[in-house]
Amino acid sequence: MIRAVPPDSLWQATAQPEPDAPALAAEERADVVVIGGGFCGLSCALHLAEGGCDTMLLESHGFGWGASGRNGGQLIPCFKDNPEDLIARHGPDLGGAMADLGAGGGDLVADLIARHEIDCAFHRDGWIHAVHSQSALPAIEGRARQWQARGRDVRMLGRDEVAALTGCNDYVAGYLDPSGGGLNPMSLARGMARAAQRAGARLHAASPARRIARQGDGWRVTTPLGAVRCNQIVLATGAYSDDLVPALRRSILPMQSLQIATEPLPADLRATILPKDHVVSDTRRLLLYFRLNEEGRLVFGGRGSTGGEAMKPAHLARLEATMRQYFPQIGDIPLRYRWAGQVDLTPERALRVHHPEPGFWAVIGFSGRGVAIAPAVGKALAGAVMRDSTDGLPLPVTPMRPLPFHALRRPAMAGAIGWAWLRDRLERAGRRR
Repeated sequence: MIRAVPPDSLWQATAQPEPDAPALAAEERADVVVIGGGFCGLSCALHLAEGGCDTMLLESHGFGWGASGRNGGQLIPCFKDNPEDLIARHGPDLGGAMADLGAGGGDLVADLIARHEIDCAFHRDGWIHAVHSQSALPAIEGRARQWQARGRDVRMLGRDEVAALTGCNDYVAGYLDPSGGGLNPMSLARGMARAAQRAGARLHAASPARRIARQGDGWRVTTPLGAVRCNQIVLATGAYSDDLVPALRRSILPMQSLQIATEPLPADLRATILPKDHVVSDTRRLLLYFRLNEEGRLVFGGRGSTGGEAMKPAHLARLEATMRQYFPQIGDIPLRYRWAGQVDLTPERALRVHHPEPGFWAVIGFSGRGVAIAPAVGKALAGAVMRDSTDGLPLPVTPMRPLPFHALRRPAMAGAIGWAWLRDRLERAGRRR
């Protein structure tokens, strides 16, 4: 049975219909099996099928059920690491290729939407990275300098311009990337699923992979009602990784991303909040992000609990109070939707690609940039799988590194979050003196 995304999700309520993809219920054969029906897995399956591979995708619930359908719907290009940092870490060839892959993520998504006629309320009016304090400003100015040097059309915004473009007076500066945008992520995932099916991939929802085992030179993946034999496997389950590969699950620090959405704003108020339809995320340690959807609802997000699906009332109340502090002009306009998804953080907050043995690939660690980055990574992985080689892959491949004492992660993360929240609060109070 497919578990629905919680009904209070704005994206679930307004998404395009779920594609028909019955559960796997027989013993089958494929060249490649992709496990995970989020943006990365769907893009990988789509590009494999377009490349002529006999491809099957297995999804535990429905397409976009996990983080891909439960985020803020913001298309934010580029990895969080600056290009000079990627080059220093990985060398000029690999680091530069990785920077270029991330920078092209927004263009890739826009191309997928146009080429496959995906109806997902897509608009591309730009992303503002809002700077919350003077101490955060030099790093963002450095980021702008680096991307300008690589030919990207980005620029810095002053305090007054940020206030005019957001309707919020809480930021000291901003960084504008005009290639960012907004969309309904659940509709994007379902549209990508349909595109993969049209390309020839076989997609099965309600088909969790229960066991992966070597069989001869290939693999056998078992689901509750069926199984599939294949030459290669791509595991793209992100924060929703379970004990299918225990080392992978123990490599992730799942963090809940919590979102709320208001009733549609009146036209006069709508003209004062994000009047040019930018999407915004900020530089706080526990970042906030916000945008308007096509109905004029204010969508506002931030960090929730340290893992788990349940939304805590205290976290929802704090997020709503913060939204009303940042946008006092909305008055008592009520909330209509509340939902959450899991972000797949790694300890170093960086993407990890693993290829521990021939025919097995895994990827984790999109760290909140999955809408633009995950489809690009999925396409790059498809190329590596078709070549059956890591040569030419514009991403570093590393061994799995499970976190020691992973079972104790929640209290440690809760303490770190509390300290980060306090520092953000003190900085905001200091600005207002």
